Amino acid sequence: MENESSLRPKVSIVVPIHGVEQFIERCARSLFNQTFKGVEFVFVNDCTTDNSMAILESVRKEYVDANVKIVNLEQNVGLPQARCKGIEQASGDYILHVDSDDWIEPDMVERLYQRAVESGADMVCCDWVEEYADHSELFSHFEASRDIYYDTILALDTDAYVWSRLTKREMYEGLEFPTCNMFEDFVITSQLVAKTRSIEFIHTPMYHYLRNNATSIRSSANTRKILSQEVQNIFNVYQRVTREEPGQHQRAIGRMLFAMGYHLMRHNLHTCLTKEQRHAISSGIRSHLPDQSLDFSMTKQIVLWMKVWIMR
Repeated sequence: MENESSLRPKVSIVVPIHGVEQFIERCARSLFNQTFKGVEFVFVNDCTTDNSMAILESVRKEYVDANVKIVNLEQNVGLPQARCKGIEQASGDYILHVDSDDWIEPDMVERLYQRAVESGADMVCCDWVEEYADHSELFSHFEASRDIYYDTILALDTDAYVWSRLTKREMYEGLEFPTCNMFEDFVITSQLVAKTRSIEFIHTPMYHYLRNNATSIRSSANTRKILSQEVQNIFNVYQRVTREEPGQHQRAIGRMLFAMGYHLMRHNLHTCLTKEQRHAISSGIRSHLPDQSLDFSMTKQIVLWMKVWIMR
């Protein structure tokens, strides 16, 4: 008789769903057609009001052997919290995120899982393709040791998308998921990478990221709201790093402070923050800038320093 570990799925794919009736069929078929069979599919219905769930159910009927879980949320919680709810219901040894308007290559799960098992890595990343209406662009992960890679993530020097990486489920234990939807991957991925011991890279594009979805959050005309959410999430990472790793990652901290300060002053976003948050950012900027290692001109840094002094 098989034991419980042999029956448990090897990989759980978490897919939040909201307003994607035009795209969910392509996404679902790319998942159900994976060459790797030890997969659990966790679809999180984030109170979508269109036909996304009906279309998913129609496709699902064609794949009777697929191990599918449907998580129906009682209220709309947004992308990062929907991912969190999906992970809570996942039982696989590894977690893979897929956005419901994207799609993946048929052998993506198999190749990532095989590399993870062979190497013993806590995380395996692959390259991806960004799909536009009239063209596609190939993107590749910056490959480096775990420590250097972590610094590039914190410094906003490399992409922190959660969907281009397979990660051991245990890395998600105790993770804090943001409530703001913009730059949420930066919050999650920076925590995951901080917990990993080793990371592997496969330089084959296996994930297709849709860039011309007019209904996506980033396509919204509400720029001020988007940027304020980005600042909030960068601030969360800034607070965590300075609290848990004091005195470390100074260049990365400087770049985070510059990014936050630039948005705050250019778009008058300081009114979106609490007095304590404004004080923390302004104090950090006055302590860290100007800094020749940040790859920003001294003039920009000094102007930001002076404006933030007034903002506090």
